[in-house]
Amino acid sequence: MLEHETVNKLKYMKLTGIAEALKEQNDDEGYREMGFHDRFSLLVDREFCKRQHGRLQRLINGAKFENPTACIEDIRYDDDRKLDRNFILELASCNYVPHARNIVIVGPTGCGKSFLSQALGHAACRRLLKTRYIQLPDLLDELKMARTKGMEAFDRLRKQFIKYDLLIIDEWLLFPISMEDTQILLSLVDRRHNHQATIIASQFEPAEWLDQIPVPVAAEAITDRLCSQAYKIVIKGKKSMRETVRI
Repeated sequence: MLEHETVNKLKYMKLTGIAEALKEQNDDEGYREMGFHDRFSLLVDREFCKRQHGRLQRLINGAKFENPTACIEDIRYDDDRKLDRNFILELASCNYVPHARNIVIVGPTGCGKSFLSQALGHAACRRLLKTRYIQLPDLLDELKMARTKGMEAFDRLRKQFIKYDLLIIDEWLLFPISMEDTQILLSLVDRRHNHQATIIASQFEPAEWLDQIPVPVAAEAITDRLCSQAYKIVIKGKKSMRETVRI
């Protein structure tokens, strides 16, 4: 009876990991041979692991990946793709994030840019870094929609994108953008520069971005802030990776 009340109290305090582990210990006589501190340590370990797992799932859900199953372990290193396995694994350690270094991924349609960027994003979530994946047209649409509701709504949404430890922007400058888009994009990129890490996935080389942005000064500023000291990955290969399950 006393053990049942203890379990109920633990659940009430949202210590469900400890409650589950305690019930297992009570049902298994083998645990009774262990000392109090050893048993208590196992209870705490269960609670810690459960909370870490729950936090990881919340981060993955909050990242809004288009492909939530993309992960570093599933990347293919076919010879024609020219991907450096050691370099990718080094980036997967996420050491670039606290240093606010960016990554620019370039390659043709279907080469696996989106998969790779999201796999790196998943690696960041595993390290409990707040991450967000979004395609550039959707990013601009969300910010412009917020602006129609007033500057307060716009600033609030922009701050959300600024504060992500890692922001992944896919479909980067696939089409030319407007003057309004340029202003919004520059304000976001400028505020993240040297503070937060960004991954850009694009079909175009950085030098070609300048042609997609109508204001030359802004084009140079955006490109410089994203590419200066950025890690660059060029994916090659003629076969579309969309024909396979894994990139």
